[in-house]
Amino acid sequence: MRKMSFARLECRLLAMLAALAALAQCAALHAAKVIVETTCADGAVTTEEVVLEIKDSRAVFRWPREKIPANVKRIAVWPDFAEARSGEDGCWMFPNNRMGRFTRTEGRAYENWGMFMPCFGMATPRGAFCAIATGMPYSLSAEVTVQNGVYRMRALFDKYMDDLYEDISVEFRFLAGADADYSGIARAYRAYQLERGACRPITERVKDQPLLDYAVRHPEVRVRMAWKPVPSPVLEQVTRNEPPVKPVVTFDRMAHFADVCREVGVDGAEFCLVGWNVGGHDGRYPQIFPVEPTLGGEERLKACVRHVQDLGYQIAGHSSFRDCYMIADTFDAEFVVEKNPDGTLRRGKTTYGGGRLYTMCPQRAYERFCPKQCAEMATLGFKGLFYLDVVTARPIFPCPDPRHRLNNGQRATWECNILDEVRAVFGGSASEGAYDFCVGSLDSALTIQWCKPFDPPKCKLDDAYVPFWQLVYHGIVLSTPFRTMINCTANPDRRSLLKLAEFGGRPTYYVHSVFVTGRAPSMGTIDLELTTEEKLRQSALWIKEGCDDYNRRRALQFRFMDRHEDLGDGLFRVTYSDGSRLVGNYNDAPRTVDGVQVPALDYVVLPPALRTGDYR
Repeated sequence: MRKMSFARLECRLLAMLAALAALAQCAALHAAKVIVETTCADGAVTTEEVVLEIKDSRAVFRWPREKIPANVKRIAVWPDFAEARSGEDGCWMFPNNRMGRFTRTEGRAYENWGMFMPCFGMATPRGAFCAIATGMPYSLSAEVTVQNGVYRMRALFDKYMDDLYEDISVEFRFLAGADADYSGIARAYRAYQLERGACRPITERVKDQPLLDYAVRHPEVRVRMAWKPVPSPVLEQVTRNEPPVKPVVTFDRMAHFADVCREVGVDGAEFCLVGWNVGGHDGRYPQIFPVEPTLGGEERLKACVRHVQDLGYQIAGHSSFRDCYMIADTFDAEFVVEKNPDGTLRRGKTTYGGGRLYTMCPQRAYERFCPKQCAEMATLGFKGLFYLDVVTARPIFPCPDPRHRLNNGQRATWECNILDEVRAVFGGSASEGAYDFCVGSLDSALTIQWCKPFDPPKCKLDDAYVPFWQLVYHGIVLSTPFRTMINCTANPDRRSLLKLAEFGGRPTYYVHSVFVTGRAPSMGTIDLELTTEEKLRQSALWIKEGCDDYNRRRALQFRFMDRHEDLGDGLFRVTYSDGSRLVGNYNDAPRTVDGVQVPALDYVVLPPALRTGDYR
């Protein structure tokens, strides 16, 4: 008879305790109630109580769209179990990593724009739940209110309510024991996504995507090559008034930069060329050809791509099937550009490199441009995670054009079709943000949050930013957790590199990230430049430093992030699905975590342990 190790016995006992806790919670909660509050445009408000049956620690609320008035403005769903009192242990959780403890007596937290995932949750001493919008998910918002020390949380369906294309439904997954915290809430949503086949782990996808395997193991280096003034001095650009292109990194200069990266010891990197197309970055989308002549033209670009690949690096490109400009020779206001409900063009409120910004309907962008342009760009030699701007950085919205009308469910399908085409042609797909409507078609997200991680949260009910999105998608989608962490090894504040490790980020570098005038750069003020040999070499050395640090933990990218713990006193622990732990120390002096000394402003990766404190 085999002897059971102490560690296995300990794990089984913990699992049994969690199961018993869940059973106890379910025994106490056979049914739950929600209050449905319907608010109409004329101010009329109706309420109705609905009893939910709890089965297998789950309950489903469904509100048929036939019951919803035509002039509905908002539907609020108040669960009776989404309640806590000030002073209790636990937290509430929004899907954009906002977390709050139960420490206030009055206040309100609301999330509309930042619903990166259609879920939210709450953990109290009585248990926890994860709420998942399974019907009309792109209309979901979430709200926490505190009155007289009582916290309540509710689902709000308050976006695009004039375009109801399916029943409203919310699935509640109840959690107990070791699962009753924000890590457990995230694991519940991850399980939902995997169960329904919405996404697949990286470990499975690399079998079909060998270029993804390379990308996982090495940082991304984005190089902005050329651009026109931003904001544009010309509102509606045409070829007769187009501002001049500013060529900064020619294709030959890019090849030289790759040489220097190899020379200083950058063992691997995936380069992404930004602004290689006509007009530079956002120059004339959806027109991309000819290759920008001031950078050297098409033949020099092809030579650059071959040279970088011969050095052992991957190199892909940057394009867009979302933004469009009047200057494009393919600009089509009749059939391509998105419109307002009254039929007028949906004009952007700002300008970019190509002038006033318009957006394309994703169905028309796919049908008119995507497969052909991907085939054309493939002739340049690009291979790797090809980047499409904006797609996952904004919430989706309907296309009201009667000739190609799309509700949000249909729009998500067409956005996925575009990313799937890019993945099939180039070997992988990347985009800008964290919205998960096309997570099954995405390999890498440039940025999850735009806020500054060490600044206090803006909402008075928020306590911290925690890696909730990463607890869901680490091991599924590569990411950089905060936009200000781009170029993190160039940042003298070493907390930035440590925060990148804490949130499981892939290092990302952006050469010439600072190019917009008149407003603060979104990626911070620390830039990599290739304008002189000294700056070029320093940029390569910063990338080398990032590679060396990433090599310590890159194997974890193939694992799920299972638990994140703030241990207090500037210490944290992150546990991965194989039992590995990453423990970190934000203090200016060494500290001991799990029996191991962690240097100041650094972290240690601990392999799966036989028992606490034994890492031999």
